[in-house]
Amino acid sequence: MVDFAAVGRRLRAAREARHIERATLARDAHVSEDVLARLEAGEAVPVSTAALARVERRLKLTPTALWADTPQEETALSLHFRHASVPDFFSADEAAAREALMIARDVEGLEERLGRPAPLKRADWFREAQVGHNASADGYARAWRLRDILHQKNLLDSPTAPLPDPLEMLVEEAFGVPVVEKPLHSPSVLAVTVKDRVSGLAAILLNTASEWGIHLPRRRVDLAHEVCHLLYDEPREDIGLWIDVTEDQEDDAPRRQGDAVEKRARAFAAELLLPKLGLHQLLGRPLVRARELTPAVEMVRRAREHYGTTIELTSYHLYNVGYIEKYLLEEIQKTVPSLSHAAPSARETLLSRRVREALSAGLISAMRARELLDLSAWDELPWSTTQ
Repeated sequence: MVDFAAVGRRLRAAREARHIERATLARDAHVSEDVLARLEAGEAVPVSTAALARVERRLKLTPTALWADTPQEETALSLHFRHASVPDFFSADEAAAREALMIARDVEGLEERLGRPAPLKRADWFREAQVGHNASADGYARAWRLRDILHQKNLLDSPTAPLPDPLEMLVEEAFGVPVVEKPLHSPSVLAVTVKDRVSGLAAILLNTASEWGIHLPRRRVDLAHEVCHLLYDEPREDIGLWIDVTEDQEDDAPRRQGDAVEKRARAFAAELLLPKLGLHQLLGRPLVRARELTPAVEMVRRAREHYGTTIELTSYHLYNVGYIEKYLLEEIQKTVPSLSHAAPSARETLLSRRVREALSAGLISAMRARELLDLSAWDELPWSTTQ
């Protein structure tokens, strides 16, 4: 028996807390505005659980939060940011974080129904752990171990191979974690790792409104950095810690709160994208550091073109693993020309892929597919064959 008075209280409180007009909610959730008004008034309205589910999804609520006798516990967000310039995070972006976790929940449910969990499910393959005594060495070791595992699982041609493009697809297919690309209100946020301390769900947000949003090498660095947070950092704090995008120098970053966590993530990203053994194969072992600009620039150019990384990350990492002298870094970054990259092409989301597979397998209906993708009954499904 549904307690419509409770439904009304919860609905009004959730809508007003998110500053959403009733008409807007009705339009987005494909529910009559009159029905919403009557629900908020506590009336016993004939409304389907599917309609309530659409309202819950639009309000970023957990399933059955409006009508269950005991609603599921509210999501306990844990966030790790990667920033450029002045650190900030606008509360308006919490909705995007919660939406990303709802996508993660739907993906996990579909993968269970399909009987095909992610090949590297985090709970089975990785353990969140505090940073070791040497944060950089810890990051290097974990990145190399991940590369080895990806190779064993046939997700990488060899432990030293360049990571594929788009890197988002590898992360999603390997870990079953959605990489959600959308514009955020926080202008300096480049990427966010979102975790729910209650359910263990996780997602990664990439800010397409950032000035770096269309720069592919930078996005690869941001995503590699977030993978470290995703796999190894414990979701103990409501708000994680930030770093400046220019601080890809690993060992030379200034000291501050959380330095060890971020130093590990920087080292992890560098080794994941530019494996030391791969550099040995490409450039030879560094017997002495290059002291002249010309040979140093050539090594940076070759490594960057082979592994698809930024000038900053490549030059700092080659310094850290013994190829070039530190005093050359500034001149190298002025001298090496930027690679031209097309804007990231549109890709099918992880949720869309899993919905398509479940629909093809007869596990869900076309209506359920549309609900999962926030489509109306009249919208076409986003793949070529209209269901």
